[in-house]
Parts: sequence; C-alpha cells; structure tokens
Amino acid sequence: MPTRRTSPRRTATRPSGQYERTDERYLDEPEDGSTGGSLFASAAPWLALLAVVLAAAALAFVVVGRGSGGGDLSACRSAAWKAIPDPEGLPASWNLGSTDLNANGLTISFIGAAVDEGTAGPVVYASVTCYGDAAATALEDNRRAAEAAGSVITDRTDDGLAYDVDNPSTGSVTTLFRVGGLVGQVADAGSANQSDLAVITTLVARAMGDESAAGTSALASTDDSNASEPPVVAASDEPLPSAFAPELEALLPTSIGDAGSTASPGVIPLTIQSASATDVFGDDPSSRALAARIRALGSSLDQLQIAQAFDESGSIDLSIVAFRLPKADQAKLRAAVIETWLSAGADGVTKSSVTLSGKSLTKIDYGDGSTIEYVYGKDDVVIVIDTSDVQVATQVAAKLN
Repeated sequence: MPTRRTSPRRTATRPSGQYERTDERYLDEPEDGSTGGSLFASAAPWLALLAVVLAAAALAFVVVGRGSGGGDLSACRSAAWKAIPDPEGLPASWNLGSTDLNANGLTISFIGAAVDEGTAGPVVYASVTCYGDAAATALEDNRRAAEAAGSVITDRTDDGLAYDVDNPSTGSVTTLFRVGGLVGQVADAGSANQSDLAVITTLVARAMGDESAAGTSALASTDDSNASEPPVVAASDEPLPSAFAPELEALLPTSIGDAGSTASPGVIPLTIQSASATDVFGDDPSSRALAARIRALGSSLDQLQIAQAFDESGSIDLSIVAFRLPKADQAKLRAAVIETWLSAGADGVTKSSVTLSGKSLTKIDYGDGSTIEYVYGKDDVVIVIDTSDVQVATQVAAKLN
C-alpha cells in the first residue's frame, strides 16, 4: 500500500487544535506543540501517506515538518516544495509517480515496471521536509529513537549525517539525510534492487541541492549485476494470504470512474490492502501521537486496523485510508485521526464541514493548492479520502455506506 499521500500527500502535512497528550515529547515535535504527520519512516511502503504519506511516512512519506526551528522558514519550505527529482535521471523502467505537497514539504513515489500483468512493480517513496534550524537535531533524535526501538542503524557517510534505518519488524529500510534545513527520506521494503534504489536516492539528494548528501549504502554493491533486471517471482502453490481486516476492506470502493476519459468514462480498479497498526506504525511523531490517542481511548495499537485503497497505475489522483478501532467512540477516533494523522491543528491548515453525495465530511485544506483530505466517519470507522479533485472525492463518498 502506498504511504499516506499529502501531496502525502501531501506530501506533507492548521486553526490550532490541541490534542490529548502524554507527558512524553514526541520525536521531532516542537516545543510550541505543533506537529506534522507521516507514517513513512518505519512503515512498510504501502502505507507510509501516508504519512507519507503517511504519511507519513513512515520518520514517514514522508517525515512531515513541524514548522519549527526558528527564523523565517519561507525560503526553506519553498526549497522543499521545489525538490522534485528529474525523472530523466531515473533507472530504466522506472517512472515518477505521485508528487504531493504539504505545508512543509512534499512526498514523492517512484514506480518500477511490473514483472507481469498479475503483479505490482516495485515502489519507492521519498519525502523532503523543511525543518529549518532544527534539521540536525531532528536527524540525531530520530537516530536515537530508532535504535531504542530495535532498528539497525548503518551510517552512509563518515560524519553520520546520512544513515539507513533497518526496521526488523516491517522489513523496510529508510534512508535519512540532510541538506541545510531540509531532511530527505527514501523508503523501500525490499521491492527495489539496491542499484536502482541508490540512483533514486541520489536524485532526491540532488534535487535538495547536494547529490552527495545521502552518501552510499553498504548494501548498494550487493546486487549491481541485477540493476536492470526485474525481480523474478517464483511460482508457488501456496494460497494468497487472506485480508487482515476483511470487514474494513469491504467498506472501501474497488473501482473509481475515470472522469478524464474523453470518449466514454473508464473505470479504474483500486487495489485494497489492510494491516494492523502494530505492523505499520513507526517511531515518527505522527505515529506516536496517534498511538497515544488510541491508548487514551482505552485501546491499543494491536486493535487498530488500517486499510488503504489506491490506484497502482497512478493514473488518478486518489488514495483512501481507513481506520477501524472496534467498538470505539467514532467521534473520538475521528478527532484523533484529524488532529494527529492529518495535522489539522498546524499553522496554515483550515478545517471545514462539507457535504458530498449527501454525506457529511470534514475537509482539511493545507493551503498549498494541492491535495485535500476529506474525512468520513461511521460507527467505529474513519475513512480519509486524499485527492485534489473534488469530483473524485464525490465519487468515493457516493460509494461509502
């Protein structure tokens, strides 16, 4: 599943809304209480914006900046928004996927060619986030938090300013590095070969202003001979794994109309996947903030189900993320998602109520002229529609029960 898009996505990332907090200060959270969101750093690439993005993305997405660090961050944010890698430099058979802007940066996906029509191609997610003067501190704090969580840290540069975070619980590897006040993240869960991943990482660093900033991975030379070869999927008689949260997946639309079709409206199939939050959440601020809210609701992360519907081809601007906390108070779960996952209390973000297809939704606008988040809640489920096209959002709303 792709990361939360807040283009992210979003890429990344607010009326000020205060949320319940523990006494712990979240990693990279500013003293003034503002926060960003991403599930990107240690989450499997399918989820994150999420975050992304996920977000968001996992730090997420996408690490989403928190608008702190002192001084005027206008130039820093502008640099982050412009840090889109040149697609001409991508490895053969790779394309630039979605690019999502958020309040403090952007999230980007890179899509490789599929082995065959029945399988999805490799996907790599990257985020560039403005941290300003706090960028160096954010990287160091994240290193310590990742080590404390059991991840393996491998330096990519002699000075330790770029490093890989290998999360054994998810099998994902996230590369983090800094160029001035910008923090870059590139995440993969083993779907891309190391040579292609190295090229993509260098392109991201170059777009940030210093192609050497990301250093070199110790893994980069292990499969150079396979750099241009697609992964081979061995045949197996094993049945496909069943859905983790079938009831939650059943609430999401399996297709969406292609309004951009000039002849007759086409139908775009959506891929749906689900997982437990314990398998997805990482050590980034947004993950920990939402985890704290879940605990405040009297539940735990192993009870929180997450599902996402998305277009693997990237031909439509849409990502749908659903959260289900069995028997939870829907209003409280909805508030938790809006205030932590979607960073609705950050500076520059506006929140309003809208009606789409007869349903009442909360609209989250990051003020960047890009992705809008539409939040729908029912029973113990909260669904986030991520798109910049209100017609697409209306279609999705019509399909929700």
